[in-house]
Amino acid sequence: MKNNRSTKLDNSFLAEHKLSTAPPPLDSLFWKMWNACQSIANQALNTEFIQGIKTGTLDPVSYGGFNVIDAYYCFNGEQDYLVAESKASNPILKAFLLKKYNSYQKYNETFPKVWHVRDAGGIVPSKVCKQYSEFESNVASHKAPIYTLIAMMPCEYLWAWLGAQLSPPLSGNLYAPWITENDYPDGAYAMGNFLVEYQKENPVDETLATQLYSQAMTYEFQNFNTAINR
Repeated sequence: MKNNRSTKLDNSFLAEHKLSTAPPPLDSLFWKMWNACQSIANQALNTEFIQGIKTGTLDPVSYGGFNVIDAYYCFNGEQDYLVAESKASNPILKAFLLKKYNSYQKYNETFPKVWHVRDAGGIVPSKVCKQYSEFESNVASHKAPIYTLIAMMPCEYLWAWLGAQLSPPLSGNLYAPWITENDYPDGAYAMGNFLVEYQKENPVDETLATQLYSQAMTYEFQNFNTAINR
């Protein structure tokens, strides 16, 4: 029930690449982008879907449908990270993108067993999910690889932030594991700290970065906002 799209970084990965999971500096691009999108994060928090998780009243059918639609995004997105990784020259950036690919690949292997969905071909995606998938593919194919990492960050950090806002879960809440297991900002923080070091030697268009981040954040919100079955 956790965000299986997030990137879990083990201690060996962190040590090998000298990555910190402390919150990035307050003046970093990580926080500039997040602060620019705080209102969208608040909108996501206040969706009926997320509030239903908080109270434990979310219809399990809606939760299941959300996960099946998410499978469409993940099946299609798996190769995007290999595309971006193949273009990256920075070894740590390559490692992040490959880690993300491996994470998606592992997650996608669970869909046939858990949701009885073999691939994206039989899924009817929501309009938002399809647009999000196409957006991600476009960034991976046509932008420098660092922008794929940046477009990943809303997924990486928004869910962790939501988990923190909903914690601690109410006793007996069916969705308590979603709340507690999503409260994991380490992967996002490591990416933010890497971005600080990357910018010391490589140009990053912060206006473009914020535009891409904001678009990805908007898709995340819209996915939650359209998840309730009517």
